[in-house]
Amino acid sequence: MKAGIFVDASNISVNGGYSMRYDVLKDYCLQDNTQLLRLNTYLAYDSDRAETDFEYRERQVAYHSVLRSFGFKVITKTIKRFVTEEGEFVSKANADIDLAVDMLLQSNNLDKIFLLTGDSDFEKVVQAVQNKGARVELIAFKNVSRTLSHEVDFFTSGYLIPNLIPIKDQHSNNWGREHFRVRGTCYALQDGFGFMRYYDLDNKHQEIFFHFSQLPRGIRPRLEEVYEFTLAQNLRGDGLMATEIEVI
Repeated sequence: MKAGIFVDASNISVNGGYSMRYDVLKDYCLQDNTQLLRLNTYLAYDSDRAETDFEYRERQVAYHSVLRSFGFKVITKTIKRFVTEEGEFVSKANADIDLAVDMLLQSNNLDKIFLLTGDSDFEKVVQAVQNKGARVELIAFKNVSRTLSHEVDFFTSGYLIPNLIPIKDQHSNNWGREHFRVRGTCYALQDGFGFMRYYDLDNKHQEIFFHFSQLPRGIRPRLEEVYEFTLAQNLRGDGLMATEIEVI
């Protein structure tokens, strides 16, 4: 299967994905004998600041170099500043059109597209790509447009993909192991307990029990909510349960 990755980096970075690992993203999208033909990420770049801020310029150059080393094509959009009619100073670097056009044209040779954004502006281009026969899967974190998530063929919260957003102070190899933390969603609720579903390091679904007592005080679990929790032995000692649960 031929696939492409299109990352609206500006949207993703301000909506929970600032520390997203592009190498992990690439590996995740390479599942099931997928061949990645396009890997595009669209970034804002402040050229005015780069002229006077050496540290900013060097940091951006290094970051872009790392992305290219993972096989991504880096498309930069220069930040523009202007004054509105109300006299308000505004900065903008909108790469939406570039991403939409590239995605539409390049989908001619793709069977699947992984789109990373939460912006509803991409709803129409998703429809156009689907009408050409390609499958579109959405990956995003916070503030995801409901209409966009319903329009795509499949939506995955980026928090659930193992180590896409690293867990603080935890080695990537420990994701999903006993005594370590993982992220998952609640898929079933009963009186005082429920069940979580999460991905293991092989990106296979696992299911686990939890008790409401492991939630923060005053928090009631909701279906499809994303949680981070520790895997520990249950009270009977015959399996694992989710403990020390936090809402993401």
